[in-house]
Amino acid sequence: MSELVVVDAGRYGTKTVADGVRDWFPSVIGEYRELKLTRPWTHHDMLVEFNGEKYYVGEIARKESSGAATLMLDTKVTFDTKLLILTALHRTLPADSTAIVVTSVPIASQNELEKLHMKKLLLGTHTIEVNGEEKTFHIPRVEVGIECAVAAWSLGKHRKGHFLGVDIGSRTVNFTAIMNGQWVDRLSGTLPFGTETEKISPTLFVRMIIAELSRRVKPLPPLVLMGGKARDLLDHFQTYTAVEVHHDPLHANADAMYQFWKEELAHEASKTVVEV
Repeated sequence: MSELVVVDAGRYGTKTVADGVRDWFPSVIGEYRELKLTRPWTHHDMLVEFNGEKYYVGEIARKESSGAATLMLDTKVTFDTKLLILTALHRTLPADSTAIVVTSVPIASQNELEKLHMKKLLLGTHTIEVNGEEKTFHIPRVEVGIECAVAAWSLGKHRKGHFLGVDIGSRTVNFTAIMNGQWVDRLSGTLPFGTETEKISPTLFVRMIIAELSRRVKPLPPLVLMGGKARDLLDHFQTYTAVEVHHDPLHANADAMYQFWKEELAHEASKTVVEV
C-alpha cells in the first residue's frame, strides 16, 4: 500500500505532512567533512549519503560546512530538491516504503513541462542513508501542486467574499485571489523576490510587496499571510491594509495539499471499486 507524503521543499525550510506526521528542517545542504570536535546533534542535524556522496543537511550544514547553501534558482527541479525530499521521506517513513509524493512549485513555474521534469526527478526507487541508517523508497507516483493557490483555495472553502492569499517565501512571494471559494487566475501570480533575496528592512520589504500587489489587484482585498516569516511581518502589513495570518503559516501549503490529495485518492479508489 502506498503512503501519501507531502513534502514542501522550500528554500528556507522543508515541510512534511503525512499520516500522523508534521515535520520541518532547514533546507541547507553543505559538504561533508569529518568533525574534529564532538558536539551534541539535534533533530535538525543530518549526515546524508546518496549515490556515493556524503552531505551535511539541515542545521549542521549551516554551522559546519564551508559551502553550505540554499539554491535560489528559478526552477525547483534540481538535485537539491531531490535530496531534500528523499531526506524528508527518510525522516517520515519506515524502510522499503512505497510513497505517493506530492510537492509544489511557485505559481509562475506552474506549467506541464516543469511538472513533468519534477516527476522524472523523483519517480523510481531510491536508496538514501541518513545518520547511519539506510532506507530504500519506491515512488510510483508524483503530483505537483501550486504554492499558495491550494492553501488559499482550502481557506476559501470556509469563507465567503474576496481575499488574497500571500505566501512569503525566501525567493518568491506567491499570491492567489479567492472570490467566493474559487481562485482567480488573472489576479494570481508570483513576485520575483523574497525574504532572502532583498537585503532591506522588513518595513521596506513589505512596502515592496504592497506596491506590487496593489498595482496588480485592484482594489486590494484583505490579505491572509502564509510562510515561516508571516507572523514576524504582520505588523508591517497592518500599516497598509486589512490582514491576518494563516492559523498555521509554516505548514499552510503542505497541510492543504495533503487534505486535497487525500480526498482525491479516496475518490479515485471509490471510482475503481464501482468500475470493477
